[in-house]
Amino acid sequence: MSVTREEVLKSATKLFKERGFLSTTIQDIAEDCGIAKGSVYKYFPSKEDLFSEVFDQCHNAYFDQVDELTRSPGLSSEEQFLQQIILRFRFFMEYKHILVEFSELPIQQDPKFRPLRHKIRGRLIRWHSECLLHMYGEDIQPYLWDLVSIYRAILKEYLFWIVYEEKSLSLEETAKFILDKLNVLIKHMIASGLKPLLKQASFERYLSWGLEDRQGEREQFLTELFREMDSALNALPSGAEHRSELKEVYHFIQSEVRKAKPNFPLLQASLYYLEREKELKSLVIQLRNIIYSGI
Repeated sequence: MSVTREEVLKSATKLFKERGFLSTTIQDIAEDCGIAKGSVYKYFPSKEDLFSEVFDQCHNAYFDQVDELTRSPGLSSEEQFLQQIILRFRFFMEYKHILVEFSELPIQQDPKFRPLRHKIRGRLIRWHSECLLHMYGEDIQPYLWDLVSIYRAILKEYLFWIVYEEKSLSLEETAKFILDKLNVLIKHMIASGLKPLLKQASFERYLSWGLEDRQGEREQFLTELFREMDSALNALPSGAEHRSELKEVYHFIQSEVRKAKPNFPLLQASLYYLEREKELKSLVIQLRNIIYSGI
């Protein structure tokens, strides 16, 4: 019997989800596919290679769901933020055996796996910074990277209790609780004028990972999207002065996204500014997805 590489991945994903890495063998995967053990090695040199690809695909599926949520019509910023938290919880609940074992196994320290680990971390950091900026606006810019760190730590702790300690916490109530505490924290930060501790440079080693992946495809998407935005900007009913301001911000975005190390805080603020124009909103959301997905 002949099977495709994708069928092997599908079986591996199912078994790793159910049993984890240590309790799943190549023989188990081969039997699930209905093929000989040696046929699995035709596609993947080792169980570690197969596991890392499953891990990568799991996160790609997660970011596809994130993109879909971002495009959901009719959700307020607060509703979208709450749904993003719940989505993160559900993702960990579904893939907990894969995610926890990847973090704890010796392969985590293998140099061959570091690019994958850093790429995923970079995508998550970029996404969390965008979520916070979209929710709270430009007022949080000075504290953005401190808030990213705090927000990620809060999520991690509640994930531990919900997923690994299996506490019966309501996902919806937990998300609302987290949002409420973030509201209080951010209000205090802005009012007190606290000096920020972290800057974008603190995260640079992760933010730059993965941006070079699929560069040709990314450039094609950007070119097509910028062409549409040019037309949309020229058709805006706004006055000439306001349209000129929008175009200035838009041209900054065009230039910045093609840099080797984009200034993400300024990009985020610029995208947020353009998104306030209802005629541009759907295009800006698509642009944000391309920038922050690492495509």
